[in-house]
Amino acid sequence: MVFLPATLAEDSSGGPFTVVVQTREEFTHWLRAPNPNAESIQVEGLIGDPEVWALAAQGGMQIPLDVILSDPALEFSSLYRLVDVRLVREVRVSIPTRPGFLKALRLAASLQLPVRLLPGQPSPQSLVELNEAAHFYLRDPMVEVPVEFFHSVFSAFRGMEEGTLWTFLEQDPAFFCHVDPAGQALHEPDFVEAHLSDLLKTGAECATCRWQPICAGYFKWPDPAYDCAGVKELFATLESAAVEITRDLATQEIESSS
Repeated sequence: MVFLPATLAEDSSGGPFTVVVQTREEFTHWLRAPNPNAESIQVEGLIGDPEVWALAAQGGMQIPLDVILSDPALEFSSLYRLVDVRLVREVRVSIPTRPGFLKALRLAASLQLPVRLLPGQPSPQSLVELNEAAHFYLRDPMVEVPVEFFHSVFSAFRGMEEGTLWTFLEQDPAFFCHVDPAGQALHEPDFVEAHLSDLLKTGAECATCRWQPICAGYFKWPDPAYDCAGVKELFATLESAAVEITRDLATQEIESSS
């Protein structure tokens, strides 16, 4: 999938793409007259504009939306604007894990909005919230929609999915090509492989990390010296829950067949 800025997407004829919009005018145009190759719209910086969401709730071309929050601690209440929108089209909320993001995650889940968490290299405060968020995803009955990256990592630990954080979060350039306003790809297709190779050559902790196959150096970008201790605890929590539910389901199956 290619992610194209709206300024470049109009004349695109190279196959399916996601158009990235940042203004009301761009969003309005792509809601009403999208290029037939446009498979979704990534909406940036517009959660606070009520007119945008009133228009999106009218239906018409039912192109899916991925709504990117900028400051989730301040913008979380604006998620209510998406309630009517999700009735007429698919909507996902992408939330950077900045301090205070948990409020946005909880509200999005209560509104039945799928979520993609964008962890980057989380701060100590954000790691505390990420662990709370993982427990919320795993244990709270209110959560009935996917919360990425937890959902795919949990499935992978259960042997039901393959991939790395880069692919689960749609950031692996081998599969998701993000293009800048000048039309240049932000990274080469082999970026993840080369990044991990460099980490291993320079003696990064990835070399002996048991989570390397699923992380693939994700938390070592852009700073390769980032301390992954908190991240490892998060992976351990997800793996423990996956083992527990797999064991419980196996027990139930044995009991039902006896």
